[in-house]
Amino acid sequence: MRKINWDEYKARRAGFARVKAEHGLDRKPSSRVRDMEERNLLIQLDKARLEAWKEEGKFEILGARKIRFRVNR
Repeated sequence: MRKINWDEYKARRAGFARVKAEHGLDRKPSSRVRDMEERNLLIQLDKARLEAWKEEGKFEILGARKIRFRVNR
């Protein structure tokens, strides 16, 4: 396993964060505009995928703000 000097890492990371903040190097959101037909189709596909996962037991709603998602099932 690679050894990392924590103080050195923090110093480099702080410098990177400062440069990123000064120059605005954030990732930009996708600017592609979807038409309503494509958007509705994608929503429909997402809902179908979610229902299939529920039937397979991969996705389970446990409460108002809790879910369980099993990857290896």
